[in-house]
Amino acid sequence: MSFMKLLIFDWKGRMGHFRKLDTNSSSLTYSFPSRTTIAGMIAGVLGYEKDSYYELFSPERCKIGLSLMTPVRKMFQTVNYLYVKNKSDLNGVNGHTQIPIEFLFPSVEKTHIIYRIFFWHEEHEIYAKLKHFLQEKKAVYPPYMGLSELISTIDFIQEAEVVEIFPSMEKIKFDSVVRISELEENSLEFAADSRFTKEFMTRAFNNRREIIETDSFLMEEHNRIVGIPKVPYYFVKNENKYILFM
Repeated sequence: MSFMKLLIFDWKGRMGHFRKLDTNSSSLTYSFPSRTTIAGMIAGVLGYEKDSYYELFSPERCKIGLSLMTPVRKMFQTVNYLYVKNKSDLNGVNGHTQIPIEFLFPSVEKTHIIYRIFFWHEEHEIYAKLKHFLQEKKAVYPPYMGLSELISTIDFIQEAEVVEIFPSMEKIKFDSVVRISELEENSLEFAADSRFTKEFMTRAFNNRREIIETDSFLMEEHNRIVGIPKVPYYFVKNENKYILFM
């Protein structure tokens, strides 16, 4: 076993839209943000310019975990956009075009979508800066849930000690989104009321914003994913949770 500390914070918003990788003109949304989206949100909070941080926040240098704290639902809304082919059309001379967009909302009994983020970085300076910003409720660029109109907030929960555990063919209940490729085949358990969502997502970009890694991720509405991991997994002591990183 090995030990480390990570930062835990909640990302909260009234609605979200995380555009799917393979969507068409009708913009569909993931049920939860991809690893690259979360990394971009954190980089914005810290003040990194667009497209400047991809290698710095790569999976090899930065660990990001995600838990769903509130169930979500999806709904289509039709949005009016200016019909623009070139700069001269920005005055609205061509009128508008209507585009259907799928939005995320919390379940009807909740007021906010809440994602719990687990964060670690190999560079202490970046880790310490984010910890300070979270504690002081600071952000260089305000976080938003996928679209700049969907302003959100981040609430610091705690800094927690984490234990790395090596797999032993034992079934573990995970309280996080998991990469399907990191579970043993046919080891997943299903309960009568399980509600799983599988999403195919970008995992990493290079500095030219070219996709260099994708994978399939699994979420369960109540954070009850039980399976046998085939990679090291992590026990978050203060929260008594087992997680895998995205």
